[in-house]
Amino acid sequence: ITHPSEMLSIGSEVEAIILSIDKDAKKIALGLKQTEVNPWLIVEEKYSVGADVEGTVRNITDYGAFVELEPGIDGLIHISDISWVKKINHPKEVFKKGEKIKTRILSVDKNNRKISLGIKQLTNDPWQELAKTLTPGEVLQGKVTKVVNFGLFVDIRDNLEGLVHVSEIPENKAGSLDQHF
Repeated sequence: ITHPSEMLSIGSEVEAIILSIDKDAKKIALGLKQTEVNPWLIVEEKYSVGADVEGTVRNITDYGAFVELEPGIDGLIHISDISWVKKINHPKEVFKKGEKIKTRILSVDKNNRKISLGIKQLTNDPWQELAKTLTPGEVLQGKVTKVVNFGLFVDIRDNLEGLVHVSEIPENKAGSLDQHF
């Protein structure tokens, strides 16, 4: 809820708790959420590490996306927990506000009211499989995906990239990589 009018209208009956009374200023502060059970008190019972959960993307920042698991309980998918292989420059490349997504619970910190979530953890780490199937000295083919001043990035398979460092490129081709690749 971003504004009280989304929840209540004039004339609605509510139950509220008195938070403070300032008789000099003639003000009374009331609270509605205090009439309900604080969801963080039972968060560890409902959300266990390793569980897959669904939620709604509520906010996207430079460092990740906040996902509402239930009213009052949000978790953060850090940018480093979005993909095993793809370099994500900004989470908005992957998520849209309001989108429903599936994610995995990585950690729950009840005291600090933080839940860490991950998307990439829903799948096996492809680097582990790659390490089992490839061996040093093996010859393979791949497509050059990026040319940089220190070498070439080559797609080995399934968006997994390897680096051919400029020191590993024959001298007749290393001078101007852009012209050769």
